[in-house]
Amino acid sequence: MEKLFSKKEVYQVKSVSYDPLMIDEPKAADEYRHRGTAHYARKHYQEAAADLEQAIRLESNNIDAFYVLGMVYKAMQRNESSVSAFTQVLELLKNQPKGNKTQNDMLRRLALGHINSLTQGDWNLEKEIWHRIT
Repeated sequence: MEKLFSKKEVYQVKSVSYDPLMIDEPKAADEYRHRGTAHYARKHYQEAAADLEQAIRLESNNIDAFYVLGMVYKAMQRNESSVSAFTQVLELLKNQPKGNKTQNDMLRRLALGHINSLTQGDWNLEKEIWHRIT
């Protein structure tokens, strides 16, 4: 018979499959972003911020690094820094050449929702969503 997992067990499953402390020292921006994301997943916020900031120093247009950095700052309750990181995501998406439109729209809405949540206390995306549908 198949074992069923309790809710507590399901929520304890880590979404990043490795321990960031076991990773070789990163050399490239994506490696720093990847390790920073692993630190974030484990609530090692200081280490996550340091890795993500290094990723951005190496590649200033790394949208994913800015997004995760916004999430890290939000978890650290550094709201102004978080809004700044999410705002940078929006700016980079505006200047990005054509790519996956659906993915870019989703990321834009998520960043905007986080900014609204931090500055207004609500995701406040109703106009954004309904404007796009009609």
